[in-house]
Amino acid sequence: MINKGAGHYLGWYKNLSMRQKEYQFSYSPEGSTNDKLALEWLEKVFLPEVGVKCGARLVLLIFAGHGSHITYEFISRCLQSNVFLLLPAHSTPSHLLQPLDVGLFSPYQHFYGRAVDYYVRSGQNIVGIKNALFIPFLTEARNSTFFTQSITQSFLATGIHPLNPRRVLEKLNPPNPKKRDTYGIVKKPQTSRKIRQHVLATGMLLEGMSLDDQESIVGHVK
Repeated sequence: MINKGAGHYLGWYKNLSMRQKEYQFSYSPEGSTNDKLALEWLEKVFLPEVGVKCGARLVLLIFAGHGSHITYEFISRCLQSNVFLLLPAHSTPSHLLQPLDVGLFSPYQHFYGRAVDYYVRSGQNIVGIKNALFIPFLTEARNSTFFTQSITQSFLATGIHPLNPRRVLEKLNPPNPKKRDTYGIVKKPQTSRKIRQHVLATGMLLEGMSLDDQESIVGHVK
């Protein structure tokens, strides 16, 4: 968890439970990741978890093209640890291969919003949602979101596991656009009023067209 600030403040962590004290906390002036924090996450969070869960097996890490993910230090550390990196072109921007975006972030946001809403309605919200409250609320949302079934369903929906490339390929195929008859807006007029409308519509249609296109349309509407 990355807090925004120039250092750690004890007030951020005064309401933490024993479980929450096991979280990894960092800070940055922007409150977001950077090259240093990405490497810190890799070494302190991801690789230890991978070691426990996967042992010596090869691991595939699917990641987005953020600058902190493609530094020499980050990539070298992954390869040294039998972690192979995959950055699918033109897919991560649309979140097609990101299980968190596909199936988990939406309920995560919902349950966090519900926790905040209950707190506000209770009349305790005097100074806003500070970090000391944010972390317990986030934990509550996580406990309501990250279940084995929802996680496996997210990997299924992205076609990562079980492997099913059609899950993504079918989303990449754009629908066939319906053909539109551009000449249908100009019809042969039957009354004087429609004649005036016909002249106005034809003038607007021909404006900006080449001479060949104009002759083609004029010949069609005569």
